[in-house]
Amino acid sequence: MGAEGDLVVRRRLFTPEKSTPEAVVAAVDDALTRLLNETGIPSQALCGLGLCIAALLNFETGVIYEAPNLDWHEPVPFREMLQERYSCPVFLENDCNAAVLGEVTYGAARGHRDAAYVTISTGIGAGLYLDGRIYRGSGGFAGEIGHLKHFGKGRRCGCGGLDCLEAWASGKGMARSAAMLWDESEPSTGPLDTAAVFDRAGAGDPLAASIVDGAMEDIGITLANMVTMLNLSCIVIGGGVARHRPALIGQIREKVNLYAVPPAVNVSQVEIVAARLEPEAGARGIYAMMRG
Repeated sequence: MGAEGDLVVRRRLFTPEKSTPEAVVAAVDDALTRLLNETGIPSQALCGLGLCIAALLNFETGVIYEAPNLDWHEPVPFREMLQERYSCPVFLENDCNAAVLGEVTYGAARGHRDAAYVTISTGIGAGLYLDGRIYRGSGGFAGEIGHLKHFGKGRRCGCGGLDCLEAWASGKGMARSAAMLWDESEPSTGPLDTAAVFDRAGAGDPLAASIVDGAMEDIGITLANMVTMLNLSCIVIGGGVARHRPALIGQIREKVNLYAVPPAVNVSQVEIVAARLEPEAGARGIYAMMRG
């Protein structure tokens, strides 16, 4: 990346089919090796390696304690596993923490001292930037709004809990709701992924619309509670579900204005905006972190 966080080279990789920690480390190592070979940069010239990942982790120790969407539920010394392969410093950060720093430094939240980045994707998470710095909490696990409860009744989440926000309102959660209403095996139905739910809602299907509306209600209430509790001045919405769907940002903004304590939206006010750096907000944030 350049000094302003502009990308010099971009590569998109798919998560390994067997997403064990060893497989993910090997995939990262293979991709970086190929990239260095393509550019002619020797590995010893690397001055730092940064990774952001959707996981509950301790930034100081580099240990991942929970990565629900990778099905990791035991402590993994992930940074140590990478550090064994590289002599340069390795930075490991939660993806939303990195993304909020990226958006504050280079993107939609630039100039704000109290901001959050919220991803609505396969899962739901948040990165908090409070009083001019990333807020990680006492153990590094702050911002996990996707696992706030209770939403719906009796649905198991990937984290092991019941009725987490992301079990109902994430892309995966909406697809699961659709599977309860339609038979995916029917040829006329087709795959019931998130895009299909939005397509059906856009075509006027009331059941699909109710899934989307219910998810936006739950997300809106959650973010309103964040605004009430933290008095944020900016919330940046990112992730695959929200990307290219500006109407969702408007729905969420309406819910926050409706449900948050009035002074937090009428006196100090809060901007609710689409992410500007998608899908590289996390990469730019980890770069800003490495630069100090």
